[in-house]
Amino acid sequence: MNRIRTTRSFALLAAAFLAACGGGEPPALTVGPVAYSEDQLLGLSPERRETLAYLTALALAVADSATDALGAPQVERWREDRLLDILAAELTLEKHGVDDAVLEAHYLTDPEWELTVRHILFFSERWRPKEHREAARRKAEQALELLRSGADFAETAARLSEEPGAEGRQGLLQPGREGSWVPEFWAAALALQPGEISPVTETQYGYHILRLEDRQVVPFSEARPVVARRVARQLDDPAAVLEAWLDEHVPPGADADARRSAALAEASRRGLRVPESEVAELRRRWDDTVYRWRAALGFRPGMSRDEVARASLEALGNAAQNARLVRDELAQYADVFRAYAPITTGAAGA
Repeated sequence: MNRIRTTRSFALLAAAFLAACGGGEPPALTVGPVAYSEDQLLGLSPERRETLAYLTALALAVADSATDALGAPQVERWREDRLLDILAAELTLEKHGVDDAVLEAHYLTDPEWELTVRHILFFSERWRPKEHREAARRKAEQALELLRSGADFAETAARLSEEPGAEGRQGLLQPGREGSWVPEFWAAALALQPGEISPVTETQYGYHILRLEDRQVVPFSEARPVVARRVARQLDDPAAVLEAWLDEHVPPGADADARRSAALAEASRRGLRVPESEVAELRRRWDDTVYRWRAALGFRPGMSRDEVARASLEALGNAAQNARLVRDELAQYADVFRAYAPITTGAAGA
């Protein structure tokens, strides 16, 4: 419902812009409330104009701190993909007669962990200049020396960590499972025993020092979807097993969308669901993707509509390798951008 209201607001703003133009020439490209004249787009091919539209939709979402809403359809698609993986695993286990007793015995040999961690963060994203990153790394190393000399970790985190809210939480994070944090952070935490402190660890956000507070085995009942997929992959090709099930249960000639809908309906009928920890992982994947896009393109929250247009045009012309890679990648998410900000091209840009 919020997305519908946002779309209507964009449409009204675009209409207001056209009305303000009076009898003037209509925009050559409109993306939500942002409009470009033909003069601004002079010399741009249809393909480049399309890329500009996606850049503008992304910039609008960043400017409005609405990247969660922008990515909601993509995260939902990923969740459905994960649910289909879970269904494929269940069908594979049934095919080979594997029950929960076998799964639980397997799980005991390689359990999932839930970790409780405190950390100290010195911000210096990887796109920052080398000097900035070196300064942050030196601060982290100095903090580590303090800790090794006996300083209290919680008090040091409250005093030195640059993470928002660290002072009140003293660096304590919510318990996390694999996928809850970026891979480098998870690997550093998993390598620790309770009470141990990590070396300085770099992630895309900067330099961290971690202390493991506690580690607990995730109950089998919660870890079962992960275990089922792991065992199923050892037994067979779960994707092929799912395709064979669809061949048997879906009318011949059904298209890919119909087959997908049938599989999702079967997963629902069986009461299968994606664990919340995995849904959180998918949201984090989207957040990490947007974070990388923002860093490469120079978009920031709070930009005005004029600033969005200028920043999008600059991003279109940015020759840096990271910016080029992001521009190529955006086309894969065309439906996401079009759902968030209606895109209209004038006759000259069509």
